[in-house]
Amino acid sequence: MSYHYNLIEYYTGILHLEQRETLMAKKSIHKLMRMKQLREAAGVSKWTIQFYVKEGLIPKPVKTSPNMAYYDQSHLNAIRLVRELQTKRFLPLSVIKQLVTRGKGGLSVHEIRTLVQMDGKLFRNLEENPDVQPITAQELSKRTGVSTEDIRVFERIGILNPIQMGKKKVFEEDDILLVECYGKLQDLGLTKELGLDPTLFTIHRDSLERIVMEEAKKLTTQVAGKVPMKQLIKIVEEGTTITNTMIGVIHKKLIVETVKKYAAEFQDTVMMRNPNG
Repeated sequence: MSYHYNLIEYYTGILHLEQRETLMAKKSIHKLMRMKQLREAAGVSKWTIQFYVKEGLIPKPVKTSPNMAYYDQSHLNAIRLVRELQTKRFLPLSVIKQLVTRGKGGLSVHEIRTLVQMDGKLFRNLEENPDVQPITAQELSKRTGVSTEDIRVFERIGILNPIQMGKKKVFEEDDILLVECYGKLQDLGLTKELGLDPTLFTIHRDSLERIVMEEAKKLTTQVAGKVPMKQLIKIVEEGTTITNTMIGVIHKKLIVETVKKYAAEFQDTVMMRNPNG
């Protein structure tokens, strides 16, 4: 069964989330699923589902009591779609959320349609490393020295995006690289006692999501329609490598500037306290 249905119709159709929730509430309970059933069917953790609900990526469940929530097939389809757009189509959660909410300041239907037309075409020509095979959380922990607990936290906050292979949930090359980098930070001596924690990287994720959203707006409003789709895809693919390098340089420059700023402020404070020293 294919879950890659028309994004525009699903997310920008007549029914908004609230309307769908109302319809769901009218369905008979025997057609609905509890959290455990949805988790097993979708191949994601309880925390991931709760995060998706909190972020508005999937509808809220039908609540029959404070501790009783039910989900239906639309939740399962939505979760599978979000996971595919994340792991295989390289769309960030911020763009996916735009597809769902279409709130104030969001992308227009035309802009969304441009992104959807690019869906599945980006980064397809990149050669995968045949030596890097998908591995489980336990295997990833053994390989990198990063605890499975930290790996689960990375997954829960949406930085790692494992896929379901049979009965196993595994991590692919990009996720493996991310955890390897985190392990290298730990090897440098950065520990939880010194402030290193997976949740620290929500700062980077959130900042990059805002950057990608602005890039998407610029791309769809100023570039789309003026160049062929094939050229647009090339611009995004090759431009990503270039801009990533530029972001790295800007990041390094800002670190140097920030250190200089605080060092100068500290020196001024010392001079004020010891004018003769």
